[in-house]
Amino acid sequence: MPAAPRTSRNRIILILLIIVCVSVVTLYVRETDSGPLHKVQNFFLDLVSPVSSVFAKVFRPIKDGFVNLVHLPSLSKERADLQREVAELRRQRIESKEIIEENQELRKLLDWGETQAEFETVGADIIGQSPDNWQRLMIVNKGSSAGVKKYMAVVTEEGLVGRVISVGSRSSVVQLVTDSRSGVGARIQRSRETGIVEGRNEEIIRFVPMNQDADIRKGDVIETSGLGGTVPPGVVIGKVSDVKKRSSGLDRFVEVRPYVSYSKLDKVLIIVTPEPESVILKEAQ
Repeated sequence: MPAAPRTSRNRIILILLIIVCVSVVTLYVRETDSGPLHKVQNFFLDLVSPVSSVFAKVFRPIKDGFVNLVHLPSLSKERADLQREVAELRRQRIESKEIIEENQELRKLLDWGETQAEFETVGADIIGQSPDNWQRLMIVNKGSSAGVKKYMAVVTEEGLVGRVISVGSRSSVVQLVTDSRSGVGARIQRSRETGIVEGRNEEIIRFVPMNQDADIRKGDVIETSGLGGTVPPGVVIGKVSDVKKRSSGLDRFVEVRPYVSYSKLDKVLIIVTPEPESVILKEAQ
């Protein structure tokens, strides 16, 4: 029985608290920012803010560490996904750069072919090179099925590369101008003096003039003469880099630096028309 008065007293207290809270809220809403309730609020905020700031600084690393620990599996997966995405973008960038460079190289070859209307050419990719220091050979992916024949000239937009010396149905072997067994009829573009360009298995090749008193100067452009019937005339080979006199005798040693960068070759053109005269004569027999 004593519990009844206590229950009634609790209800009265609860009703009074509700009335007080409603009254305080009503007064707080209606009064200005300079009212007493706002001042009390600001006082307690100023009192509690430093303590809250200290607690926040102390517990933030713990909270962040707990959050990172909870999200660690998903973060690891996101990192792996990002790494794969970066690798894919890097691969695409490299491939795009290679495609652009290949298109530029093809454009140069096509432009050269358009300016040389008298030549009919076939484009070819280099698929192999001789590692032997005693010879300078390379393999291209075009052969007799594409109309390629022995002794046909191989060029780029920079100049003469060499000649075809062996032909298969789908590939051919090209002897570079720098090969020590190579000899191509040549002439000086300025003075029209003729001779032969010989390889030395080096970057520098040699021009041997037919006339030892020929007018040859450093910087002269050397081009094919057409003599010998294998390479058409007028294809540039290189530039005279030095003219030396031998220690014995009066013969001169004429060094020529080819225009073609053989170590950077990727694509070439094979001149299929006009055909080498040696092939025409052999087939006519």
